[in-house]
Amino acid sequence: MEKKEEDDLVSGTFTWKIKKFSNLNGDEFYSDIFVVGGFKWRVLLYPKGNKGKTFISMYLDVADSSTLPFGWTRYAQFSFTLVNQLDRILSKTEDTEHEFNANECDWGFTKFMPASEIHDLSKGYLVNDTCLVEANVSVRKRVILKS
Repeated sequence: MEKKEEDDLVSGTFTWKIKKFSNLNGDEFYSDIFVVGGFKWRVLLYPKGNKGKTFISMYLDVADSSTLPFGWTRYAQFSFTLVNQLDRILSKTEDTEHEFNANECDWGFTKFMPASEIHDLSKGYLVNDTCLVEANVSVRKRVILKS
C-alpha cells in the first residue's frame, strides 16, 4: 500500500460579542476558546494597544499551546473583522497567515485600528457599548490517503 499526504484547509468563523467595551480595565483580554479543524484557538485583544495606546491590537492565539508536545507547529490563514454595526460594508477587516509554534503561539495585528476610531460612536463600531469581532480561521489539516 502506498501512502500519500495531502493538505486540506478546514475553515470556521467565531464571533466575539464584547459588552461594556469602554469599561474594559486591563491590558489584554481573551475570547472564549473556539475549535477549527480540531485545533483550539482564541482571540487576544489589547483594547488600548499592545505597543502603545493609539491602536487596538488583535491576535489569533493557540489556546492550548502550553500543553502541546515539543516541536508542534500549526499553520493558519485567518482574518479579523471589527463589524460596523451601522453599515456592514464599512466593517474593518485584516487578514494574514502564519505557521504557529511554541515561540510564536499568537500572531496578528499590532495596529489593527486607531483606538479613536472605535470610540467614535458615529463610526458604528461601538453600539450600546458593545463591539463585534469576527475571526475567520482556515487551518491546514494533514490527511493520509491509502491507495
